[in-house]
Amino acid sequence: MAHFEETAIGFKAIFQKTFNDVKSEADTLAMRVNSNNLSEKYVWLGNFPMMKEWVGDRDIKKFKDYGYTLENQPFEATVTVPNNHLEYDKVGLYKPAIEQMAFNAKKFGAKLVADILLTGESSKCYDGLSFFNDAHKIGNDTYANLGTGVLNSENLIAAQAFMMSIKGDSGQSLGVMPSHLVCGPKNLANAIKTIEKDLLVGGETNPTYKRYELLVMPEITDSSWYLMDLSKPVKPFVLQVAKDGVFEASNDHHFMKDAALFGCKSFMNAGYALWQLAYKSSGA
Repeated sequence: MAHFEETAIGFKAIFQKTFNDVKSEADTLAMRVNSNNLSEKYVWLGNFPMMKEWVGDRDIKKFKDYGYTLENQPFEATVTVPNNHLEYDKVGLYKPAIEQMAFNAKKFGAKLVADILLTGESSKCYDGLSFFNDAHKIGNDTYANLGTGVLNSENLIAAQAFMMSIKGDSGQSLGVMPSHLVCGPKNLANAIKTIEKDLLVGGETNPTYKRYELLVMPEITDSSWYLMDLSKPVKPFVLQVAKDGVFEASNDHHFMKDAALFGCKSFMNAGYALWQLAYKSSGA
């Protein structure tokens, strides 16, 4: 006969193993920032300390504070298990549910990133403009990381050329080098044709063959596609984490509901980092 405490320990072990084993797309799309507060302020966004020849005293650059702050938000998932199932050793029936809960918890960061990706034309980033915008300014230059065009080799190369041309305040290249093509299932066939076929329809060599890694996100339901530089320590997005998939168990419902509660919680959020590392095309 199983007891609540034994079941809680067993469920926690199942949850933690699955949570640790699952990979999340958030690790590719966003830089993880560990948080120990209700919110974090990203003073360094938009500041690019570049190497230069050391002549005389150091050329000290003061970070410009754009005031971009990201507040953590609470999230949870909970299931109830009747106490008679605990008493008569039926807890094995719930193992798949606990595993799925852990899977969903680990993938939740990627969902948060997907949510802000999809609202990138209306949600503001550090410079006060929407993340995907045609009027970002650095120094005297204006850049548009938002455009149009179907997913094909020609448009990918044009997007890459634009991203590589972005410079910092000093006029020095930021060294942006797109590494990933991101799209939804609607564009999957075009994506495979564009970066995974060595020859074009007419038999010519495909200039974008194996040039980018492909990341397909089911949350993208239209024909839009994205080119991103995900090769650097700083990514286009931030996944700010105070708590991530913390397993909890409670038997407080025992008297009134004759059931035990098992769940997990996270305290986190996703936000925008550098627009310079991401380009969006409407796909039309």
